[in-house]
Amino acid sequence: MANLTDEMDVTKLRFVLYARKSTEDEGSQVNSIDDQIRHCMEYAESHNLRVVKIIKEEKSAKKANNRPLFLEMLSEFPKRYDGLLAYHPDRIARNMRDAGIIIDMLNPDNALIKNMAFPTVQYANDSSGRLTLAVLFSLATQFSEHLSEMVKRGVDTNLDKGISSGTPKWGYTRSDVTGYYEQNEFYRFIQKAWIMRTEGETLETIARYLKSNDVHRMTKITRKNKRTRRIDLDINGLNKMFKDSFYYGVLVQGDQLVDLRKLINFEPMVLEDIYDNVQTVGYKKSRLKPRGIKTDVFYPFRGMVFCGVCQSDSPMRVGKNKSQTGEHFLSYRCDNKHCQRKPKSVRAKYILEPLYETLKTLQFTDKEYEKYSKRLDELTDNKVEELQIERRSLNGRKTNLQKRRDDLSRKLINLDKRSPAYGTNEQDLLDLQNEIIDLETDINKITAKLTNSSKIKLTKDEFLNLANSAYNKVLAGSPVEKDIILRKMCLNLTLDNKRTPTFIWREPFATLIEMRQHSLGARERT
Repeated sequence: MANLTDEMDVTKLRFVLYARKSTEDEGSQVNSIDDQIRHCMEYAESHNLRVVKIIKEEKSAKKANNRPLFLEMLSEFPKRYDGLLAYHPDRIARNMRDAGIIIDMLNPDNALIKNMAFPTVQYANDSSGRLTLAVLFSLATQFSEHLSEMVKRGVDTNLDKGISSGTPKWGYTRSDVTGYYEQNEFYRFIQKAWIMRTEGETLETIARYLKSNDVHRMTKITRKNKRTRRIDLDINGLNKMFKDSFYYGVLVQGDQLVDLRKLINFEPMVLEDIYDNVQTVGYKKSRLKPRGIKTDVFYPFRGMVFCGVCQSDSPMRVGKNKSQTGEHFLSYRCDNKHCQRKPKSVRAKYILEPLYETLKTLQFTDKEYEKYSKRLDELTDNKVEELQIERRSLNGRKTNLQKRRDDLSRKLINLDKRSPAYGTNEQDLLDLQNEIIDLETDINKITAKLTNSSKIKLTKDEFLNLANSAYNKVLAGSPVEKDIILRKMCLNLTLDNKRTPTFIWREPFATLIEMRQHSLGARERT
C-alpha cells in the first residue's frame, strides 16, 4: 500500500481518478477499468482522499499524444485538480514524453500536480519519490517496447512460414490447427468474380452477383465490438480485392512479401496471368483521357516534363505544333499563365538529344559493376529513406487533389447538365481523377519497392544488359518504346529557359551516370 507524505494535508486536495486499459492489455495482466476504479476508490476512502472526477479512457499509452482525455485532464491542473490518483504508474504513461510531462508537473518549481497516489505502489511527494516514479515509468516504457518487439517478431516468424495475421481474405478461412488459409463456402463465387472481371464486367455487376449468392463475412466479437456484424463485398471491397496479389499466391503484409506457392502447399485462386489481366481491365476502366489529347495519337513522356522556369507542380502539356514549313513536331508547353518562359513551347528534340548523349556514355564492364555494387550497398539505407519521403509527398498531393475533386463533384450536382459550365467542370473533374490515378500508380510502385529494398540493386547480368543497351533501344525505338524505357530510367525532368533538360534519374541510373561523370572528369588512380 502507498503512504502519502505527511508534509501536505492531502484531505484538502482535489484528486482526479484516471483509469485506462487499451486493447493491447490482454488477458488478466491488467485489471479492467471498473476494477481499477474500485481499487482506487477503496484506497481513496481509506486515506480520506477527495475524488472530484473519474476519467475512463480506452487508449494505448505506448505513443504520445494518443489519449485526448488524458491530455485534457493534464491541461486542467491546477485549475480543477490538485492531485492524480491511478491504479499503477503504467496506467498513466508508457512512453517517455508523457512520463517527462508528469515528472515536470510534479517538480516543486512548477507544482502543477501537488500529489499523486497509487493503491499498488508506494509514492512519496519528494525527490526520492519522483525518482522512483521516473524509474517505474521507464520500466513501463521498456515493457511496452519489448512487448511490441515480441509481437512483431512473432508476426514476422509466422509470415516467413506463410501464416498471416489480420482479417482473412475473401473466399478463405484460416485453419485453427495450422494457421494456413483454407477455402471456404464462398471460394467458387469469389473465383467467378475474378473471371467476370477479366471479361470486362463492371464492379457494380460483380457486387450484385456476389450479393445474390449471399457472399459475406461476419465480424468477430472483441472488446470494442460487442456483437457480430455482417459485411458484404461492395465496390470498394472489390476494388481492393482485385489489386491483392494474394489471389495468385503472393502475400504482402507490412514490409514483407511471401510467395506462398514456394512455401506451402497453397493453390492460388487464379493464375498470375489472370491477375495481370484484371489489373489491365481496372486500369482501362479507370483511366480518363486527358483534355485535348487525341485517342489515336500517342504522346511520349506525358506527365514527366516540368517547367524549370516557373517551377509549377503541373507537368507541361504535350502536343503537336506546326512549324513555318508546315511540318508538325512534338512539343511541350507550359500553361502556367504567370510563367515567364519564352517561347512557351519546347520541341521534343531538346529532350531527346541530351538523353541520347547521356545514354551513349553508359558502356560498362564487370569492374564497373563491382564499383556500382559497392556504392549502392552504401546508398541503400539512404535510398529507402528517399523513397519513404517521396511516397509521403505523393500521398500529400493525392489528398489535396481528392479534396478538390470532391468539392468539384458537389458543385457539379447543382449545375444544369445543358449549361456550358457543366461541361467545363465535368472535364476538370475527369482531369483531376486522371491525375489521382497516375499518383496512385506511382505510390503503388514505391510501396512495392519498399517491401524489399534489395530490389533497388541489379544483378550483374541485369546491370550490364540494361546499361549497355539503353542507348540503342531509345535511339531506335518507337515513341511508345522511348516512353517505356525513359519511365523505367527517369522519375521526371525539367526544362530551363535555355531548353536544357535536367533529368531526375531512378536507380541504378542515378548512380551509373554519377559514376561515369566522375570517371570522365578525372583518371582513376592506380
